[in-house]
Amino acid sequence: MTGGGSGIGRGISARLARDGAAVVVVDVDPEAAAETVGLIEAAGGQALAARANVADYDQIRAAVDLGHASYGRLDIAVANAGVFRTGTIRDVTPDEFRGQVDVNMTGVFLTVKAAVERIIESGRGGRIVCISSEAALTTGARVWTYSATKAAVKMMVRGWAQELGQYGINVNSIGPGLIDTPLARFQAGREGGDLRAVVERRRPVGRVGTPDDIAGMVAFLCGPDASYITGSYFLVDGGSRDSYSAPALSEEARQERRSLMAEAAERDQMTRALMDGLEL
Repeated sequence: MTGGGSGIGRGISARLARDGAAVVVVDVDPEAAAETVGLIEAAGGQALAARANVADYDQIRAAVDLGHASYGRLDIAVANAGVFRTGTIRDVTPDEFRGQVDVNMTGVFLTVKAAVERIIESGRGGRIVCISSEAALTTGARVWTYSATKAAVKMMVRGWAQELGQYGINVNSIGPGLIDTPLARFQAGREGGDLRAVVERRRPVGRVGTPDDIAGMVAFLCGPDASYITGSYFLVDGGSRDSYSAPALSEEARQERRSLMAEAAERDQMTRALMDGLEL
């Protein structure tokens, strides 16, 4: 479970553990991974933490091998780790572009590659789920790099399904819409805030998503009822893709968004520092 230290990854880790899986929580932030493990163990589940930069094959392979050695098998892999960065084509540097591709696209490829070897070795088949985004279906100014990486995930999964079916491996992708996580809080707003109220009015279901919404879909795809599903992309967005209602933001909501964007930039700098600390 890559990116398991927070947000969607933490929610998926907790759900799979609750369903009986022993979970290897992989994250670039070892403290966050350990916190997820603690939550799982407190709830009676089984988990261990592994630190890895998903853009480095040796590191992610070591994490996979750690889980295999600890639990004796690998049945499920979830490639979830990702970063969200924005910028115009004039602002984004080549290194910044490559950095987002390295995590969101290459990191998914390396995670799946490492997991596939262990799953095939077992001879039992398995399930792989890759977290894409609703941004795989649309894009806009400043977010085109992110959209491109997430569209790539969706297409890689379609190709992998054609190769891996012979080994009893089903592989699918999920496109989360706006989910209330630290990564997306500058878009979702704080609970009870002006920005959140506007965002909720824009969605047919009347709320933003939660990590549990994505975890439920992952659990389904990893369960017996999804045995005939592979190479598919599942949009989990509360109907927002086809919702054209867009109430204008109040000045209070705009101020809240600016504050949350500043917080998001600080978190991203911390993530960059953690990644730089893991030699490629």
